[in-house]
This record gives sequence, C-alpha cells and structure tokens, in this order.
Amino acid sequence: MQRLYGLSVFAAAMAASAFSPALADDARMPERKAGLWHMATTMDEGQGPVTQDLTMCIDADMERTTVAASADEHGKQCSKYDIKREGVTTVVDMSCQFSGRQVVSKTELSGDFKSAFLVKIASTTSGAQDSKSVSVTRNISQSGKYVSEDCGDLSGGEAKAPDGTRLMVQ
Repeated sequence: MQRLYGLSVFAAAMAASAFSPALADDARMPERKAGLWHMATTMDEGQGPVTQDLTMCIDADMERTTVAASADEHGKQCSKYDIKREGVTTVVDMSCQFSGRQVVSKTELSGDFKSAFLVKIASTTSGAQDSKSVSVTRNISQSGKYVSEDCGDLSGGEAKAPDGTRLMVQ
C-alpha cells in the first residue's frame, strides 16, 4: 500500500492543479512529457520521513485523462479550489471533503515538466476514526527527472521499484 500511495502523489498534485477555465490568470497544470521518468517521493506524517524511488512510464493520453478526471472529482468535492501562478510555481490551495474527512492542502508545483519537476504538498486531514477525532498532517515532496523517450519493458502507467516490483498506476 505504501508504494501505491507514493505513486498517487503526482496524481493528487495533478488533480490539485488541473485546468480551470474560471481562473483569471489562466494557471494550468503542466503535463509531464511522455516517456520514462525517475521519481523520488518523500512522505512525512510526523513519525519521520519515508522515501521511495520508482521508475515510471508516462503515456501522454494517460496524463491528459488523469488531469481531466481529477479536476472533475475535485470540482465536486471541494469548497475551496484556488489555483494561481507565483512566478514559475503553480500554487493550489484547496479544502475538500473525501470519505467524510476534511482535507486542507497547499500544493506547489515547479519545473518545466519536460526534463524535471518538483511537487510539494502540505496537507491536514481531520475527521472521525474509530469514534475518535483525529488530525493527520502530511508533508510530501516528489521530484521527477526525465530519463528517456523509450520506456523499455514498461507500458504506459506502469512503474517499477528498485527491487523489480511492478505496479500499474492507472
């Protein structure tokens, strides 16, 4: 489950920054270039950081579909969904309800998304769990570096961990 969560970090960031026609400054989610990417993800929920490295094949159609589906979901679930450009960084502030829990987050995306990117997410999830009120703060950082146009033996949406484990992200 840990690996799958790490893989979905970029999908969450994409969702947070998907195309939004209502924006005055026309801030848009940059799409990663199709091909093979190396991604390093670090997540900290207050008990120390956990890092994972993956190699992933990005398919252009998959990238566009993920952005569109995520934007639709966030449009339905979020009371706040503000996207703006601050210099070369896209910043997304959102407040959403997912599975009965309140999620408040700030996402910062930078890089050219053709050769490299950096996504930073700071979020707090609060709500009830086992009849108790809980609040979890997460800090996630994901960097990506473009490796090659050729994905080798990986198909679009497939990722591989250093130990050879393969996962379909989408």
